[in-house]
Amino acid sequence: MLALDGGTPVVAEGAVAPWPQVTDEDRHAVLRAMDRATPWHWPMDEVRDLERAWSEWTGMPHVLAANSGTAALHMAVAAAGVEPGDEVIVPADTFLATASCVLQANAIPVFADTDRGTFAIDPDRVAERVTGRTRAVIAVDLNGLPADYAALRAVADRHGLALIEDAAQAHGARYRGEPVGGLADSSAASLNGSKCLSALGEGGLFATRDAEQFRLARRVSMFGEELAGQGRDYNARIMGWNYRIDVLAAAFARSQLARLARSTEVREANGAALTKALAEVPGIRPPIVPDDRTHVYFFYPLLVQPEELDLDLPVDVFRDAVEKAVAAEGLGIARWQPRPVPAQLLFQELRGYGKGCPWTCGHARPGHSYRDLDYPVAEDVCLRRLVLGQSFSSLGPPNTARTMELFAEALHKVLVEERDALVKLARDGMKG
Repeated sequence: MLALDGGTPVVAEGAVAPWPQVTDEDRHAVLRAMDRATPWHWPMDEVRDLERAWSEWTGMPHVLAANSGTAALHMAVAAAGVEPGDEVIVPADTFLATASCVLQANAIPVFADTDRGTFAIDPDRVAERVTGRTRAVIAVDLNGLPADYAALRAVADRHGLALIEDAAQAHGARYRGEPVGGLADSSAASLNGSKCLSALGEGGLFATRDAEQFRLARRVSMFGEELAGQGRDYNARIMGWNYRIDVLAAAFARSQLARLARSTEVREANGAALTKALAEVPGIRPPIVPDDRTHVYFFYPLLVQPEELDLDLPVDVFRDAVEKAVAAEGLGIARWQPRPVPAQLLFQELRGYGKGCPWTCGHARPGHSYRDLDYPVAEDVCLRRLVLGQSFSSLGPPNTARTMELFAEALHKVLVEERDALVKLARDGMKG
């Protein structure tokens, strides 16, 4: 019997450990940072330690810590030389910040559709979107899986474009043996508390191979000033922000980074175990991992497929019933990004940051609009997607293969053992 109907939930309360996993080492690192934080100075040792460690991890020689992944993305766009009226190609299916960072440069996001297999930006669709105004491409390592950087690099090089990596969800993953964060000209990573590399609160990391990009990004992050050594001249050269990371967040993230290799191994093993266990569960499509890359499962995305069960139910009705039934079994499952980013009102109504800017500010080419028909794969993915992972049903340590068995048991119960009850739930929902 479904838990919704009075049955016993498959996953008992407390059976799944939350993320991030906090250890005594993390606590000591934060306390040590507190002791070293006075007298106040910048940059603090913990910030520099984090930057050096991320540089070693990614192979990127220049790293700046920031107060969020969103800030790091803005720094990357500015450092790439994106200016008013320029166009930047971004995925239609991503988090808003991948596109809003372009608006922050008074430039125009141009959306490209999704690869149905990997959920990453489709390189062929990117090539179709290039115009004489295009300055850069932002690829996203969505859910924890790297994009296809060889194909994207070919497009970028053919048109002389900067390639930026949004690595917010994929710390620890690899593409053709190379680590996320070091797969493009520059990269931005989030350290949001739920991320695979966590600052517990908020934080970000910008990384680049280019010394000039590093200098420009540092201006953006520090009030537009040019920093020389330890001194400040309080003379803004450009419009800048205060994107400095909190020292306690930096200390926590640095401590977590010391365990990233091990936590990545656990995530990869747990994801593989869950995918294997779901092989006998119809009606959902687990994530696909190409042979040339690894997945760290910040999200474990599932696409609902009522057609596979010969059910004449609307996809959204079936999806909502699955979500409700699985959640009642004690397994944290949720929708994520219910619509492609260009379908959000910010873009549908060309609101921008006021009076239609940047589209109406005189620098952009006229005629920009964002039509649903241009992103059919992203629309379908957003319609069908439910996710496990993040903090509420983490695939990270200390969760194990046994935890993944519980995940699979909950899904098997709902979609196989109690399918009739699930269908009734869906049909009742249609009546309501």
